[in-house]
Amino acid sequence: MTITKKRKNFLKVGSSIAMACALGSVTLASSAHAQESSWSPSQQVSMVVPFKPGGGSDIFGRAATAGIEEVRNNIDISVQNIVGGSGAVGYSTLLQRKGNPNYLLASETGAAIILPIMNDVPYNWDKLTPIAEAAEDHTMIIVANDSPYKSISDLVDAAKEGQVNIAISGKGSPASLSFKLIEKDQDVSFNRVVFESGSANNAALLGGDVAAAGANPGEAIELIKADKVRALTIFKDERFDRAPLSEVPTIAEAGIDVDITPTLQFRGVLASPGLSEAQQTYWENAIKEWSKTEGYKTYINNNYLTPKVRTGDEFADFLAKQHDTIAPLLKETD
Repeated sequence: MTITKKRKNFLKVGSSIAMACALGSVTLASSAHAQESSWSPSQQVSMVVPFKPGGGSDIFGRAATAGIEEVRNNIDISVQNIVGGSGAVGYSTLLQRKGNPNYLLASETGAAIILPIMNDVPYNWDKLTPIAEAAEDHTMIIVANDSPYKSISDLVDAAKEGQVNIAISGKGSPASLSFKLIEKDQDVSFNRVVFESGSANNAALLGGDVAAAGANPGEAIELIKADKVRALTIFKDERFDRAPLSEVPTIAEAGIDVDITPTLQFRGVLASPGLSEAQQTYWENAIKEWSKTEGYKTYINNNYLTPKVRTGDEFADFLAKQHDTIAPLLKETD
């Protein structure tokens, strides 16, 4: 077959364009890869947990640490429990590490949002670097298994007749806010006893020092399975679909009409202020990749969480919304 000069020129030009496009694609891909890989940790990373071992923040921090190490080869992350001030000491530790990408923080609604609204602390969530939300947690009201209180109504009735001591993990916690919503709706008052962690709450409850406690499912599930505590209600739109928490009525089913939005507790990661875009992207992508692993699914299932991943600006927008929703409620119920 004869190929004309015009046809040869066309093929030559077409080949050049195709090659240019291919090279352009490689260049764009290389550029995107370079943006992500232009930084990676060159030393040990610290995952700061601002509460004692055993609580929901500690469980999340250790799960996230293991997950990040799984999807990011050749990095080493150590968990540091830096407690005090209902979480403020741990948060302030990151505030003092400006520009240091080797510090991460296991964060949640109580210490990140509520505590700075209620107390004079040196940080706000927006002074740190939002990396990612990894899960959504819920608050339950629990009692000892031999408690005379069989429902939230029983607990409310007791509070109307006399003092009822309840355990919460710090003044800035969704558990405290949950009790405040009940107080507002039912026109009662509970006597708060403040502890530093969920495990301390559970110990006080089992020891008979308090009548009830606020707890995340992950903090109480083993005690529930062992028939040592019972959950009276959970601040959730719908019941869990698997035992034993499928038996726990939602707060609406319990006959209390409140908006549960302020009680939703995110589990996520914040970082030191002043990170570069490449450093922030590295950690965001690590959380995204972890959320696709079997280890992440195990963490979600074992702790009865709702999977929810938000990163970067989307996570920052969520934190701002949480702040704007919670702040007026705290003022109303103080």
